[in-house]
Amino acid sequence: MAGAMHKLLFTAVMIIVFLQGVNAQKLLPFKLPDTGQTDWRVPNVKEIQSLNNVALFKPSFEKTYFPDVLSGNFWTSTTLIQATEKAWDINIDYGIVSYNVKTLSENVLLVRGGLDNSSLNINEVHIPGGEYEMGDHFGFVDPHHPSDELPVHLVSVDSFNLAKTETTNQQYLAFLNASLLSGLIQVNNNKVHLAGDTVTLCYTHEYADYYSIGYDGTVFSMADFRANHPMVGVLWPGAATFCNWLSGVNGLQECYDLTTWDCDFTKNGYRLPTEAEWEYAGRGGHLDPYLKYENGNEVIISSANLPNSGDPYETGSYPLSTPVGFYDGTLKQKENYNWPGSASEYQTTDGANGFGLYDMQGNVWELINDWYGQDYYSISPYDNPKGPTTGFIMPDGKPYRGMRGGNWYNGYDTLGVNDGHSRVSNRNPSYYRGPQDPNHPWYHIGFRIARKYSTITGLNETVSKPAETFQLAQNYPNPFNRTTTIKYFLPSSSQVSLMVSNTLGRPVAILADGVENEGWHTLSWDSGQLGSGVYFCQLLAGSHPQTIKMILFK
Repeated sequence: MAGAMHKLLFTAVMIIVFLQGVNAQKLLPFKLPDTGQTDWRVPNVKEIQSLNNVALFKPSFEKTYFPDVLSGNFWTSTTLIQATEKAWDINIDYGIVSYNVKTLSENVLLVRGGLDNSSLNINEVHIPGGEYEMGDHFGFVDPHHPSDELPVHLVSVDSFNLAKTETTNQQYLAFLNASLLSGLIQVNNNKVHLAGDTVTLCYTHEYADYYSIGYDGTVFSMADFRANHPMVGVLWPGAATFCNWLSGVNGLQECYDLTTWDCDFTKNGYRLPTEAEWEYAGRGGHLDPYLKYENGNEVIISSANLPNSGDPYETGSYPLSTPVGFYDGTLKQKENYNWPGSASEYQTTDGANGFGLYDMQGNVWELINDWYGQDYYSISPYDNPKGPTTGFIMPDGKPYRGMRGGNWYNGYDTLGVNDGHSRVSNRNPSYYRGPQDPNHPWYHIGFRIARKYSTITGLNETVSKPAETFQLAQNYPNPFNRTTTIKYFLPSSSQVSLMVSNTLGRPVAILADGVENEGWHTLSWDSGQLGSGVYFCQLLAGSHPQTIKMILFK
């Protein structure tokens, strides 16, 4: 792409910061005195690739627009999906996109504007609609609010999208600074409110050190190491306001009226999931038989952040949260995470449920859209139930919104057995948060976003079920230096031919030739002695050949 076209994505003026051993995720946001702006950020991998000109090298960026950018590696804000300790970067000598451990010394190019789900590292999973029996199938009775999971009743939910992980401090921080600049919010007594309103959206670090986002009177910033941990200290209006902001960022319709707090479910923007949606998604497709937890009838302690999980974040000051998606089955290293515990490494079990959602059990309670109604199940409608019109009155005389999933503080019941709050059917009003109810701190309360399923956007979306057609995914990295990874999907066992050709149409490599089983296939291609240039990879399987363009730089 020509350098001038980057104006379509984000502000043309860029600031170069040279770092030594700094984690790029901890840079933002900060104030640059010479510009007066507070919304500078690290570009995502797609944005920084848009600045690259494949016809140029040393540098591969246009000198007309970036005269001081001459050589070296530059970070992006995009984290690898299955290796959160690594991020994508670009070498502008040859425009090669690759990845590295986040603590390595590289440069940072800062940009403004152009925020979307990709730059915020928000990934959605498409949850296919369906019918299920909502409620407790195992006869558990909570003494605080007995029988609120009965009767088990049949409900149907439409397809919807749900965030793969809980909303992080870093994501909420972007919302706070953008909203502060636009005059939407203000800070009073170390609490964030809508401008001219008294409704609390969230608490700051200055209010209590449980909360990770600080405010110095000018800008919000991270006050501790928990940038990629779930946002806590957020109240239901703060979650709803974030949803509206994110809708605007992505060009979607806002769902919430910030005066009445009513939700318009006909809009295609972001909102909190309904209780029926949350439980359906939390079950992960396990409906025959129904399970007590999202992946079985017993808690796997190394797959969720619950009390006494033994993870290296269970020390130091509250909150004892873990990074979102931390429990993904990989071996974690202290040198990459800098956790407070003394362990040098920690082996996790993959806690993703059947839909690929993380932390539906544990880490933090997740606020839902619905008011909590203790007896609601006896009158719940079948079609897309949205909860009662007002909440059940708690001991303090007020109604409360519901929350789901259990958390690091009280994921088990009061007896300490593997039951209680972390069950997939468990319901809880946000009144019951701890011994000091209703004034217990909000250090274990968070949320994740949802939206009505629509083919209009599909932003940063992951399909929760295998594809139903033949697919050849774009190779990565691309451009690449000698070696790249290629993925393709077969909906059934098929005869497959996967071939790489040069620009003259001459084959240079046969990567697959034969019958292969259904599912995703991944392979690594070593270009060997081939020279730099453009190559094409073609998948012949099914009735429609598919081709991708690959760029080799050496």
